[in-house]
Amino acid sequence: MHFTAEAIATILHAPLANVEAHWPMVVEALGALKILDPTVEAAAIASIGAESYVFAPEKEPGSEAYFRRMYEFDRSLGNVEPGDGAKYCGRGFVPLLGRSEYARFGKLVGADLVEQPDLALDPAVAARILAYAFMLKGVPKAATEYDWVKVRRLAHGDLSGWKRFNGILIPLLKLLP
Repeated sequence: MHFTAEAIATILHAPLANVEAHWPMVVEALGALKILDPTVEAAAIASIGAESYVFAPEKEPGSEAYFRRMYEFDRSLGNVEPGDGAKYCGRGFVPLLGRSEYARFGKLVGADLVEQPDLALDPAVAARILAYAFMLKGVPKAATEYDWVKVRRLAHGDLSGWKRFNGILIPLLKLLP
C-alpha cells in the first residue's frame, strides 16, 4: 500500500474508520489481478472518492420513478424486464449499472448479483468489482501513463465528477515517490 488510511481520509474528508476498513480490500483486489501500482492506487482512491464522500460502496440515490425514467427497458444496459431500472441501478465503489453489468461482474467475482444486486454494496465484493472493472477497461495503462482524463472516462464512462476526481488526485500524486 502506497497510501495510508490516514492520508486517504484526510484528502477525501472521509471517515477514517471507513477507509481503514475498505482500503485494504481494494488493495487486495487490485493485487489479486496483478494491477497494483501506485498510480492505479491513486486512480482507485480518486475514483472511489468521486463517487462516495464516505469511502464506502453506495447505492445510487433516486426514487422508483427516477430509475424507471432513466433505466427501465434500456436494452443497452440489458434491462429488459419490468422493474430492472430500479433493481439494477448503480451500486458499488464505482457503480455497476444495468442487468448486463450485474450479470457480467457477478460471474467474475463469484456472486449472484442478478438475483441479489445489493451484494454489490458488500465492501469486499465492491472492491473486486472495482478491480475487474479497472482491468477490463484499461485503467491501469492509462494511470501508469498519467492520462487522468482517460482514467476518469474509463472508470466512470464520462467526465462527470471530474472536478472532485482531480481535486483528490492532485494531493495523492504529491505523496508518490
